[in-house]
Formats: sequence, C-alpha cells, structure tokens
Amino acid sequence: MKQLKENSNKFFIRLLLMIVAFVAVDQIAGACLYYFFTHQASGEYAVANHVVYNLNEDVLVLGSSRASHHYNSSLIKDSLKLSCFNGGRDGEGLLYSTAIFELALQRHIPKVVILDVTSDVLSEKEDEKSRLSILLPYLKQSDVVGNMIEKKGKLELLKSSLQTYRYNGQVVSIFQHYFLSSGNAVMGFDPLTNKMDASKVSTHTSLKPYSDSISADNVEALNLLISECKRKKIQLFVFVSPRYNDDTQQNSYLKMKSICNNNKVIFHDFTNDVYFKNPEYYSDRAHLNSRGADLYTDTVAAFVKRRLASEANVQYLSKNEIHGSLN
Repeated sequence: MKQLKENSNKFFIRLLLMIVAFVAVDQIAGACLYYFFTHQASGEYAVANHVVYNLNEDVLVLGSSRASHHYNSSLIKDSLKLSCFNGGRDGEGLLYSTAIFELALQRHIPKVVILDVTSDVLSEKEDEKSRLSILLPYLKQSDVVGNMIEKKGKLELLKSSLQTYRYNGQVVSIFQHYFLSSGNAVMGFDPLTNKMDASKVSTHTSLKPYSDSISADNVEALNLLISECKRKKIQLFVFVSPRYNDDTQQNSYLKMKSICNNNKVIFHDFTNDVYFKNPEYYSDRAHLNSRGADLYTDTVAAFVKRRLASEANVQYLSKNEIHGSLN
C-alpha cells in the first residue's frame, strides 16, 4: 500500500513537472515568435503590423485584395496632401477589416478611411470565419479581436491560450519575411503588373441573381466600423472599385447600399463605370493591374478631394455628379 502511494506521488510530480516544462517552453517559444512576427519587413503581416502598431498616416485604406491592389498610396498622398497607408489584405472581408481598424484606433486616429468592398461583402461565406485565425497574434491587443476569434468556434479562445498556437501555420512565413525581405509593398499598396487576356475572360457572371444569404456577423462588423468612424469623427468613404464583369445583382449589395445610406456614409460603386471597362487596365476580371490602379486612384483621389473640400453634406452622389466634378 505504501509502495503504491509512493508510485502515485511520483507519477503526479512527474506529470506536474511535464506541464510546467511544457508551459515554460510554450511561453519562451511564443515570446521568440512574437519578436520575429512584429519585426517582419515584408509580406501581408508586415502591412497589418504597421496598421496595428505604427500607423500614423492621415488616410487609411481597408478591404480585401481589391483594396491592396487598387489604391496607390503615393498618388493619394500627392493628390490630397495627406499621408496614406493601404492596409488591404488578400482574401479578407469585413470581419478582418473591422478588427484591424479597431486595433489601429488604439494608437492613432486617421482623418479619412477608405473602405473598399465587394458586392458580396455581406454575403454568408463558408470559409470567412475559418480565416479569422490570422488575427490570433493580435489577440491580447483588443477585446474586439477576441470576439471575432470566438466566431470561429467556442474552443478557439481556449486553444489560443497557448502562445505557440497563435502562430500556427505562420512560422515559415514569419522567418521568411524576417530574413528574406522582398520589400514588395509601397505604403501597403501592392500593384499587379500582368495584363489580362481579354479573349479568355467572360464578361458574364455565373452567380444566380439575388440568391445569397446575408451574414449577421458581417452586417454587425460594418455597423461597428461605421459607428467607430462617427464616434472618432473620421470621414468614411465606402467604394466598390472597378471590375471587368458585373456581379452586383446580390442581396449583399442592396443591404450594403441601404446601410450606407441610412448612416449617411459616402458610398459609390465603380463596377459598371465605362471608363474602367478597358481590358488593358486589368490583371484578371476582378483586379486592376498597376496601370488601371493608377487611373482608378487618380479618380478616387479627385472624388475624395472634392468631398473633403465641400461644405455640403450630401452623402450619396450619382455617377453623373461624379463625372461632372471630375471633368
């Protein structure tokens, strides 16, 4: 009986030591990864880190790949005489944009936010919540990030208590962008250089009109972003940037317009603007190349400049009004 008790004590002592050692290794490895993570010189996390930790620009661009590839920060800076940073990220939607915006506000309040949205930005998408794990490295920075992560699953926050879990799947990328900087982005803007082969692109969309379901989480994220801009007195512009084909026949698109109009947010859709229907301006049917991006940025900058200079509080302009102002 005594021997059994001694063996049992040894087992629990060894188990305790193993847990302590595991936690210590996790904490040390997490601290090391955090250092390399926050000191990446290139890549998408370098852009996100600038928005979260170092943003000091007047104009912040948010959105998906269409934001990162379509808004030339240098041209906006030259036109508006306001510094600009492009915080767009490939493959990400409103949940990411709102979370990264909340993180940025903890250190800096920009004067202007340009939110680039797609026509399906409010639609329910199967993989959108699963991609929220990219926010895990910023978990301790804001409750909003925790709320976003929780949408992925109830156990996600528990697993995130492990420091190394927060960088799961990112380790190779972190070291690659720390040691092998490509320096490909200019103030967050990531231009595409290839030209679309128009002969291989259909101008018709395969989407069934108005068949999409609205995501309550995405609606909540858009409303939160709008309310934060109102509270911080940030001028918000919501744009749908050009694309070669029209995909606007979606419930998400109608809902988005309705929310912007109800909140008196300046909204404009460039999807069917004939000025941007030239295939020479595109990298693929959803993305402008660098030539198209520069032309679009000039158009947007002129639009924003006009609105910032105007004392009128008209919140939605027709295309005729815009082109009238740019001619």
